[in-house]
Amino acid sequence: MHGVRRLVNEDGDKSVGLNSQYYASLDGSAEAASPLANFRFDSRCSNTVNASFLSTGLLPLADNICGELMAVSAGNITTGYGEQAYWAESDDYLLIALWANEANEDGLAAASERLYNELLGQVQARDYPYLVRVWNYFADINGEEAGLERYRQFCLGRFDAFAASGIEESQYPSACALGHAGGDLLVYALASKVAPRHFENPRQASAYHYPAEYGPRSPSFARASLLALPGQTAKLFVSGTASVVGYQTLHPYELGAQIDVTLENLDLLLAHVATQSLGANGELPALTAEVLKVYVRHPKDLDVIRLRIEEAYPDVPAVYVAADICRADLLLEIDGIWNLYP
Repeated sequence: MHGVRRLVNEDGDKSVGLNSQYYASLDGSAEAASPLANFRFDSRCSNTVNASFLSTGLLPLADNICGELMAVSAGNITTGYGEQAYWAESDDYLLIALWANEANEDGLAAASERLYNELLGQVQARDYPYLVRVWNYFADINGEEAGLERYRQFCLGRFDAFAASGIEESQYPSACALGHAGGDLLVYALASKVAPRHFENPRQASAYHYPAEYGPRSPSFARASLLALPGQTAKLFVSGTASVVGYQTLHPYELGAQIDVTLENLDLLLAHVATQSLGANGELPALTAEVLKVYVRHPKDLDVIRLRIEEAYPDVPAVYVAADICRADLLLEIDGIWNLYP
């Protein structure tokens, strides 16, 4: 990798915190942050790291939001990039983004396996060995090639990379996989020197235990991951959450009912995390949403979805993006970051 630069906050504080914020334009407050990465919501995903932002291919649907800054509040950040790769390293966090042009690959499964092998090699080499959260975006996620749905091809490649690296189910990070508007396969991940706690939703089967009818390899992710670093607010990274109970889609193609189940799944997951994270005197911690990302299959459904999300999470910053969900009968998916206060 090349093009290394170093950013140093003036206060030199080593106790840094992670935060995510959406922006419509880079105002003064956004420019003052120390960004691990600047993600652009746009119409086509491409490797544009030398243009100061990372392209996602997720088209925004509301509020003129054009991007997301993932930043630390203080400390040193070193960033660099190479061909179809970007990295940013702080005292506590490592963010790596990797792209693959599928035209140059031997199928999506092979491309996914290669990117994950590189990702896992990089986090080990840089001594941030614990994956906390991974985001995966690629085109035509529900399309079929060589007799296998593309999402299932992706799951196959990811599983094989995890297996080759000896990563067990209990170590799978929280994650999402969505279909973007077109362009490169994008995988980006947040890693840490401290092991996170991974959680499952009591109402849902663990994704990695789905039956064979959902593909030759089950999806390899946890429902949520909690990272607690000394001197920082603990962060809960919630995976893409949709209308799935057990391992089955509930209310296929029915928007209102799917919104209900998705919000119920979030509530149950958060309650489970809270009961498993009691304070020293048995107190339940508070979980406060920092940001939400809402993936919408059909833009015409935006107003209905947005109304329900704003009722459930008033005053929480949310971005609504056009995306295909990993199951063709699902109409929306929600993920986000929560702060846990003891």
